[in-house]
Amino acid sequence: MSHDLVESEILTPSPEPGATGLLATIQRLYFYLIAAISLLVGLSGLLSLLEVLCEIWLGDVGVAVNTASYVRNVVARSGGMLLVAAPIFLIHWFYIQRHRTEPTEAASGIRKFFLYLISAITLGWGASLSIELLDGVTKLLLGIPIAASDIWPSQWLFLILGILVNGALLVYFQRQLRADGDWGQERGAAGTWRRLYQAVVGLVGLAFFISGLGILLETILQAVLPSAPRDVDEYWARGRASMGFAILVVSALVWRFNWLNWQQVIRDNPEDGRTALRRLYLYGSVIISALATLVPAAVLLRQLLLLLFGVGNVAESSENGLAAALAFLPIGIILWYWHWRLIRREAASYGDTPESDLVRRIYYYTVAAIGLTLTWFGLVDILRVLLDLISPTQTVLSGPFWAEQLANGLSLLAVGAPVWALHWRAVQSVAKRPDAVGEAERSSWPRRLYLYAVALTGALIILYYLTTVAYRFLLLLLGEPNIDLFGAETVDALARSAVTVVFWLVHVLAIRQDGQLEEEVREEVREEVGVSAEPLEVDADARKAQLEAKIQQLEIQLSDARAELAGLEDKE
Repeated sequence: MSHDLVESEILTPSPEPGATGLLATIQRLYFYLIAAISLLVGLSGLLSLLEVLCEIWLGDVGVAVNTASYVRNVVARSGGMLLVAAPIFLIHWFYIQRHRTEPTEAASGIRKFFLYLISAITLGWGASLSIELLDGVTKLLLGIPIAASDIWPSQWLFLILGILVNGALLVYFQRQLRADGDWGQERGAAGTWRRLYQAVVGLVGLAFFISGLGILLETILQAVLPSAPRDVDEYWARGRASMGFAILVVSALVWRFNWLNWQQVIRDNPEDGRTALRRLYLYGSVIISALATLVPAAVLLRQLLLLLFGVGNVAESSENGLAAALAFLPIGIILWYWHWRLIRREAASYGDTPESDLVRRIYYYTVAAIGLTLTWFGLVDILRVLLDLISPTQTVLSGPFWAEQLANGLSLLAVGAPVWALHWRAVQSVAKRPDAVGEAERSSWPRRLYLYAVALTGALIILYYLTTVAYRFLLLLLGEPNIDLFGAETVDALARSAVTVVFWLVHVLAIRQDGQLEEEVREEVREEVGVSAEPLEVDADARKAQLEAKIQQLEIQLSDARAELAGLEDKE
C-alpha cells in the first residue's frame, strides 16, 4: 500500500508536545475523567430539578395530578445528584486549572478531548431545547390554541433556563480552549480533537438543516398539491411546518457558526485546509447532499412512472412521497454542487497530503459501491419483469405489481447507474496510469477492498442463486410433479444471477488489469536497472568476479569525474 491507514491523522496523531511520561498521562486521565462524569451528572440533575420546580411554580396540570410523594422523590433525586456532583467537579476542575500554565497541560490531547466533548454535549443539549422552544412558540404564532401547546404553562420557562445553562457552559469551555493559546494551531492529538469536533458539528448541522428545510417545503407543497383524505387534526400542517421551521433555524445557526470558525482557522493556518479531517468533513457533506438528491430523485421518478403506467393518481402520489421528493430535490442539488466546488477549490488552494488522498479514495469507492448497489437492484427488478414476459406462466405480471416493479427498477437504475459510472470511471482513469500516481491508486487499500469485496459478494450471489436454479431443474428432471421451473423463484434467481455475473466480470477484469499493470511497471524497472525478470542460476565465483569487475569500473569512472571536477575548480 502507498498510504497505510496506520499513518492517517485520524487514528495515530503525532505525540503530544511536552509529554512527561506515563504517570503524567494517568494522572491527567483521572482528573479529566472524574471532571467529565461529575459535570454531566450535575448538569443532568440541575436540568431535572429546574423542570420539576417550574412545573410546581407555574402549576402544571401534570404535576397537580401526581402525588406529593412523587414530587418529593423527583426533587430529592435531582437535588442529590447536583449536591454531590457539583463539589466533586469543582474540586477537580480547580486542580486542573491551577496546572494549566504548565507547558504540557494546555496543549495536551486529553484536555482538548474533555473540552470538546463537553462542548459537543452542551451544544447538542442546548440546540435540542432551542428547537423545542422555537417549535412551541411558532405553533402559537400560527394559531394553534394555547390549550394544545406543548410548552404551556411551565415548559417554556424550563426550556429557557435549560438553554441558558447549556449555553453558559458552552461559552465557558470554548473560552477555555481559546485561553489555552493554541486554538487553531494545535499539534498532534489536540488538533485532531478540534477538527473532529468541527467535522461532527458541521455534518450534523448540515443534515438537520436539510431535514428542517425539506420538512417545511414539503408541508407547503402538501397544502398546494391534491392530497388524499387523512385522519389527522386540523392543526397537523401548522404543527409540522413549525417543527420544520424550528429545526431549520437552529441547525442553520449551528452549521453557519461552525463553518465561520473553521474558515477563520484555515485563514490563520492554511495547513489546516489540507488535513484529513477537513477533507473528511467536505466529502461527508458531499455524501449527505448527494443522498438528499438521489433518494428524492428516485422517489420522484418512481411516482411519475407509476402515473405514466396508470397506477394511482396525483393525490396518492403526493401522500406516497411526491411532495417530499419535490421539496428535498432542489435542496440536495444546490448543496451537492456547492460542496463539490468547495472541495476542488480547497484542493487547488491548499494541496493534498497522503491522508487527504486516502480520504478522497474512501469517498470515491464508497459512493461507487452505493451506486453499484442501486444499479444492481434496479437491473434485477427490470430483468425480472422482462424474464416474466417470456415465461410460460407469467407469475409476476399480475395486477399492478408489474408496474410497481418496473417503476422501482427504472428509478433505481436511473439514479444508481450514473453515480456508479462517474465514480468508477474517475478512479479507473487514475488506476490505468503507468506512473507513480497510478501505482499508488492501484495499491491503495480502499481500491483493493472495493474490488475484492465486490468480487467476493458477486461470487457468493452467483453461487447461491444458480444453485437454486440447478436444484429446481434437477427436481424437474427427476420427475417431481409439483415443481414449476419457470415460477417466480426461478425468474428471480436467474435475474439476480445474470446481473451479478456482469458486475462480477467487470471487477474481476479490473483486478486482473491491475495485476498486469503492476507487472509491466516492475518489468520496466528491471530493464532500467539491468536485472533480468527471471532469476538465473549462476556460479557464485563467477558472479563474484562480475561484481568485482563492475565495482572496479565504477571506481575508475568516479576517479575520472573527480579529476575533471578538480580541473574545473582550478580554472575558476
